[in-house]
Amino acid sequence: MRTKIFKKAGAAVMSAALLLNTALYSTAAVTAADEPIKFEFENAEITGTISVEKDSNASGGSVLKMTEDGTITVKLTVEEGGPYKLTFYAFGIGTDKQQNLSVNGSSQGAIGIPQGTEYQPVELTAIPLKAGENTIVIEKSWGWSQFDYLTAEPMSGAKIEAKQITPCDQLATVETQSLMAYLADNYGKHIISGQQEIYSGGPHGLETEFEYLKDTTGHYPAIRGFDYGNFCCPLYGSDDGSTDRVIDWVKNKGGIATASYHLNVPKDFASYTIGTKMDWAQSTYTAKDTDFSPSKAATAGTKENEYYLSTLKTLAKEFNKLEAEGIPVIWRPLHEAEGGGGENGSWFWWGREGSAAYKKLWQYTYNTLTNDLNCHNLIWEWNSYNFATSKDWYPGDNYVDIIGYDKYSCTDWSTGSARYYHNDSPFSSTFYGIMEKYDSAKMISLAENDSFSTPDKLQEEKAGWLYFCTWYDGGSDNNNFLSNPTFNTKEDTIAMYQSEYCITLDELPATLYKKDGVTPPDPSKTTTSTTTATTTADPNATTTTTAYKFAIQKKTVTIPEKPALAVGKQMNITISGAPNASIGGAIGFGTTADDWQNIEWKGNADKDGKLTVNVDLKEMPDTFKSCEVQVWWSNVWNAATEKAIDQPYTIDSCKVNYLMGGALEAVWGDANCDNTVDMSDVVLIMQALANPNKYGLEGTEKTHITEMGWRWADVDTSSEGVTANDALRIQEYLLKKVAKLDPTAK
Repeated sequence: MRTKIFKKAGAAVMSAALLLNTALYSTAAVTAADEPIKFEFENAEITGTISVEKDSNASGGSVLKMTEDGTITVKLTVEEGGPYKLTFYAFGIGTDKQQNLSVNGSSQGAIGIPQGTEYQPVELTAIPLKAGENTIVIEKSWGWSQFDYLTAEPMSGAKIEAKQITPCDQLATVETQSLMAYLADNYGKHIISGQQEIYSGGPHGLETEFEYLKDTTGHYPAIRGFDYGNFCCPLYGSDDGSTDRVIDWVKNKGGIATASYHLNVPKDFASYTIGTKMDWAQSTYTAKDTDFSPSKAATAGTKENEYYLSTLKTLAKEFNKLEAEGIPVIWRPLHEAEGGGGENGSWFWWGREGSAAYKKLWQYTYNTLTNDLNCHNLIWEWNSYNFATSKDWYPGDNYVDIIGYDKYSCTDWSTGSARYYHNDSPFSSTFYGIMEKYDSAKMISLAENDSFSTPDKLQEEKAGWLYFCTWYDGGSDNNNFLSNPTFNTKEDTIAMYQSEYCITLDELPATLYKKDGVTPPDPSKTTTSTTTATTTADPNATTTTTAYKFAIQKKTVTIPEKPALAVGKQMNITISGAPNASIGGAIGFGTTADDWQNIEWKGNADKDGKLTVNVDLKEMPDTFKSCEVQVWWSNVWNAATEKAIDQPYTIDSCKVNYLMGGALEAVWGDANCDNTVDMSDVVLIMQALANPNKYGLEGTEKTHITEMGWRWADVDTSSEGVTANDALRIQEYLLKKVAKLDPTAK
């Protein structure tokens, strides 16, 4: 590997990088000694039309009402610097709203504020605060909002994990599996560089951005972005050389390809005749300028479906060519569907009918390309935002491999017109917010960006984006996203591309697409059923029924350290599925494909669809520190057709328990029942006592304390039941001030 010019600055950056390299993601938590800091918004500094209003439902009896313009400035003092969780209690007036947030002069993106009449918690995680006074500014962006109060809680350490790191396509090619494995190996350790190419016929040549990067930094990006929208458009599209350029970039240059799909439709689709050519100006991809229906596009027998399916068939021929060349693609269709937030904020036609229609279209697109047109070289990337409503748009784990976020943070619309300014914030709060929203299921990328931040800031704030892909220079100061210093200065570009933290083209391994241990897919071992759009008699019908497509789910489980007196271990698996469904699978372990072993299990769900199984792990050597739970089938027998019908399911939890003489060992102090005693147990006790509605025995949070945890938490003999003294006792144990926690010991 070459020596890079850029030198890292300071031990703080190095320690941040080391933390990212070694840690898995865990839920954000407060330290036991810290109570959340509370600030009433009526005590803030305000400008513009923001006013203080009386409200008997508010925490302090008054609130701030943000209407036409203005800023809210909060001065918040903390004793220790580090990442904090900020919770804003607010609501949007009339509809969902969003306002801009900055901390100590650095933009943290937008706050998505849900519609309501009661103040709702809006949480932003991993917000960096410094020791001493911090300046938090909320600036009017869009819509009227009311703010009650703010809380700040220190986080115990932001960590990164993606639980599902294999392609959701069970027949994914070796090259696709290998690329996915490479991405997973580098997630949270490095950021992979990327650059979008301009469209054919744009204001400059297709290589301009790439040669600018080479001339400026000495390096090309590892990822090149393509777009198949023009290629596949039935109205005016033609072969623009995209496939040839993908082949050249991957096979000849050794790079990684990603592709999006800005597909145009006729503005007046109702009057359009299938097969008719038309000028580009008569078409659009925006939501407001067309009557094209995304739900009908996923419904066989409709004109919309005929149009959309023709584009997928054209596209599949190109993907099949790439697959024959051994080339996988990070495929990002139907992007930015939620737009400005909520059900009606989309700016693209594929989101114009809301989240339900969009998810149906995404799943139809996945099933058509994967199952019907045999494209098995795709890593499916879906765009999310960090609004409260963003998860409503998620197509599901079985249809998504990577979650992308499109960041354009250098444009401020708060005054009603665009103001452009340099903003190199790493958007760490957005990264952790999205990761938390989807339970760390997928790797998260900056699928599009204006500013790519700096390597120092990314590491300091532990913003572990998988890759960035800067959008092309559009030809004017307000959209030359790569070369205009408003977005990316030359100094920042050099620092990024010459940093050891950033992976460039020349650093990609020669074995990128042939990773050791990756084996070809075996169709005989998959259990999939093709899902197609339902044909309806009425071509104007907007609803369909789609057959459930079974897909194997996998969950990696960390095995805790074995207690000294343990005589065995077992895996406790809980699953939610169809009532009385037969569900089965295996627990796999091994270091390579050759020595992989499976311990099979099965069971029947109860009348409510709940299944709990305990699987003996005696065949698994104690040397293994992790294993993989897999579900191979979930079905209900149909006596009339004498066939098993696949049914949906969700893996709720998987946990390894050690057996002591045939019974579970009591681990005193283990409040969260993870078979270890650490600060997370202290945190849970304090949360359960301070907020029993969320974290108590019957709390609403998924991580609330259980009856078993409550019993094991009661370690202090000086007080009755679980109190703050128990949390203190555990802290003393962790500091080795006391030798044991067993309250029954003499």
